[in-house]
Amino acid sequence: MERLEQVAEKVGMLMKSEVELQHGGCIVNKKRTLVIHANTSFFSCTLDLDISFTNLKEDGTAHNKAEIYLLPEEFPCFSFNFREYPIPLPTDFQQRLISNPNIVCVHLESKERPEDFAERLSAALEVIEQLDGKVYMN
Repeated sequence: MERLEQVAEKVGMLMKSEVELQHGGCIVNKKRTLVIHANTSFFSCTLDLDISFTNLKEDGTAHNKAEIYLLPEEFPCFSFNFREYPIPLPTDFQQRLISNPNIVCVHLESKERPEDFAERLSAALEVIEQLDGKVYMN
């Protein structure tokens, strides 16, 4: 249990968020506020990002999951920075998208060290926060 607590604490620091230990895993409590433009109106909403890891193994790997909500114009920047981060993606990695004209939900899963997953994810989120309404072109 002590190892799980140490890893959870490091993940929380990397994600700049509170963490919650659960039996065999950890949930990262992180929110993101989006301003969604729909036709001539817009609205702001704060969403919980679903980020967790479970089944921490002796070798330090775990099953990592994240569901991230982005504006459509943020997705290319997020995706590029997530993929191209200096820590390479593991071979056991999956990504799914669900989108509509106003929002994109990115579902990520990997088997790797939770610290690596959190570092890569945090860096990609940080880059899109710095965009501040500017559209990213790759």
